[in-house]
Amino acid sequence: MGDPDSAHEVLRGSSRFDLVVVDLLFDRPDMDGDEARGLELIESARAASRHSFIFAISNGDTNRHDLFSEAGRRGADRVVRRAEFSVESVANGPKAIAAAIRAHLLDNGTVTEVRVEAADPNDPAVQALLFEVKSSTLAQLHRQVLAVTSDTTDNISVRFLSPGASGASVCETTSNLGRGRVVRHVIKVSRASDDLATEAERALHARQLLQSRFVVTSSPEYPVGPVNGWYATGSATDKKVVTLRKWLSEGPGPEVTDELFEVLFTECLGPLYAGNLETKDVDPLSLFKIRHYKQRLVLQAIDELLPTLSRPDGGGLTTVEGIRDDLIAFVTEARLNGVLARQVPRTTQATHVHGDLHGGNILLYQGKHPAPALIDFRYFGEAHWAVDVARLAVDLLMRIVDSGAESMFFTGFDTWRRLAAKIGVLSTDLSAVTSDPATTAALTGLRWITAHLREVCPPIATDEGFETHHWEWHVALCTYLLRITYHYEVPGPKRALAVVAAHDQLRAGVAELKRLGHRR
Repeated sequence: MGDPDSAHEVLRGSSRFDLVVVDLLFDRPDMDGDEARGLELIESARAASRHSFIFAISNGDTNRHDLFSEAGRRGADRVVRRAEFSVESVANGPKAIAAAIRAHLLDNGTVTEVRVEAADPNDPAVQALLFEVKSSTLAQLHRQVLAVTSDTTDNISVRFLSPGASGASVCETTSNLGRGRVVRHVIKVSRASDDLATEAERALHARQLLQSRFVVTSSPEYPVGPVNGWYATGSATDKKVVTLRKWLSEGPGPEVTDELFEVLFTECLGPLYAGNLETKDVDPLSLFKIRHYKQRLVLQAIDELLPTLSRPDGGGLTTVEGIRDDLIAFVTEARLNGVLARQVPRTTQATHVHGDLHGGNILLYQGKHPAPALIDFRYFGEAHWAVDVARLAVDLLMRIVDSGAESMFFTGFDTWRRLAAKIGVLSTDLSAVTSDPATTAALTGLRWITAHLREVCPPIATDEGFETHHWEWHVALCTYLLRITYHYEVPGPKRALAVVAAHDQLRAGVAELKRLGHRR
């Protein structure tokens, strides 16, 4: 329509147009010349619908040098000079504009080419993922992942695997490519493109130091996107995958659990630790320094949870004196109360580690003999020798042992506290409140760790090394127990346990360190 006023009326009377084409300049019959009434139309169209694709076209005006840039500022998705809108133009021709319109309408879900559905419609985690990211966004990111192999699909089944840091989510997608071909991908979606890029880059580094079968790498080797502000990495998988947390929660038997941990540590991570071990002339405590913003989270959680520890219906402790002071000294200064700086050894051992080894970052290819593979290598690199195994041990204790209704009450507090202490001294005499299949499986994994830690971690393999470095294992456990205090999806009694258990490990580390000093 050639009348801007009529166009305004139409826009006000309609809830949405998918495509709006606007000429920026209109002749004025009452005067010689034209005016940029199209800018007002762009503004009205954008106010009427953020989903619309607004295409502005004009000959331009030598007296209005900022006409095109102003159209973009007011909401036009594409602004093209009329002379450039020809079949000869690659960037601004009809074909390019049509492709841009198509991509825009696919991204915002106005047009649907791919059906996205939850593998388990009753799973709240996958429903939350599809609600937050949107099916259309996930479909477009998935399309870009498939483009690497020139594949396309018209259906995607999504299964949630694990949450990631900074709002990221990890899921498994299954797609039918036609003629019976089915492909699976592990897809990680996030708004933090830099984090995804770092993760993909370090996964390639990990592939050089680990057997390739244990490393889930991205293809393409960089994040795809953005689509509506989201990015993704994708990794093709031959078999259905499940996280270690999920697998253990289903209660695998002791033999298969032992076998899994054996493969994970003796074939996958053990050679990494042994092959990259270096002596560092540093205070070992400096390698456990908690970053400032996480210090604030830990301290807030400690203040929140401490009052529950002395209550009869809480932790039941007769006194909590000293707990806060000891933990604050460690959290804020990486210092052990009761130990002079000169009493702390000035050397330790470091090696290459995964860096965030919890049950959500260990995937299992399912089958008769589940095979482990690692994801999320954002923190892959050199670190203290104990961090990986301590991180996983705390994850099993806090999230899987007695993870049902029992975790919501303080009745198991003393039992959990004893269990945490036994992990610190590498005892295999481990027990929990319940004997449900998930807890039994988690205890089997923890028992494997306590029985084989000295074989997996070279610094404590010998008796002399164990005497020298055992205190550092206590400090590593303390660090990850403290970090879980601010994970509010973990029930309150377990988070309160983490405060006390962290302090127990800290005091055990101090005692070991003092014994070490006396032996010298």
